[in-house]
Amino acid sequence: MAATQTEATRKSQSWKRIVLTNPKTEYRQRGILSSDEVDLMLKQTDTLQTEYFRLRAKALICLLKKFGKRRSEISRLTTKDLNFLPEDLEVTFHLSKKHKRGLHQFFKVCKKSNPSILEKPLPEIKQLWEQWQQTQDGHTVKNSVSLQSISLGDKYAAPIIQYYNYMTTNHPEAQYLFPSGMTVFGQTYLIFPDQPLSGSQLLRIIKPLKNDAWLHLFRETKGAEVAKAHGRTLNAIYEVKDSLDLENEETAYRYVRRYVAKKQEIER
Repeated sequence: MAATQTEATRKSQSWKRIVLTNPKTEYRQRGILSSDEVDLMLKQTDTLQTEYFRLRAKALICLLKKFGKRRSEISRLTTKDLNFLPEDLEVTFHLSKKHKRGLHQFFKVCKKSNPSILEKPLPEIKQLWEQWQQTQDGHTVKNSVSLQSISLGDKYAAPIIQYYNYMTTNHPEAQYLFPSGMTVFGQTYLIFPDQPLSGSQLLRIIKPLKNDAWLHLFRETKGAEVAKAHGRTLNAIYEVKDSLDLENEETAYRYVRRYVAKKQEIER
């Protein structure tokens, strides 16, 4: 029996498709990455089978360690986004901040496409609304850029530079710093110059180097480092927000509250 789906029905079903990006349950409570753990991951890259894979993994780790950017922001880096100055390496990150649509907007869409949803119990409506927010129709994306830099004397700068030089010399056609690709006949790696690696593909580079590490853990680590460096102060909130390109101060404050102890006054 042939069944015909309307566009509204397809959209309704798409609300229930959620991409889970959380780490395994046993890793959720692990602490932030230490410098020793990051350096050990860099050492582990020496076990990878080709020079390209080794240099790529090192550069990815160093970019995550120093900047703590979202995986989509790392994925979209192009070779032109790296600018070399006499003493610094500037990196331009392209940000896409998601703004979820509200419950009122969800109701308006439902009235047009699937009114029966509004007859469901409130907890179920709320769940469907949250699922809808993850779809293309359920949020808007604001694009902007963030200019960051790292000293050329920083120990984490060298692997980024080495990988950049390798790519511009051996694959000048590649538009993205981390282009997508595939292994052919188990040996040759074919690069797709106009396609970036996805977030899940970047994760697969990290996992063999440390099983209980994931991309957002580097972001958490960066936020913690900035918060600890500035203490439990208003300036710390600003610095965390600025470093991670957060949308609001409340999110930045969570880093400060989580990683910087509230010191009690001395009583004698």
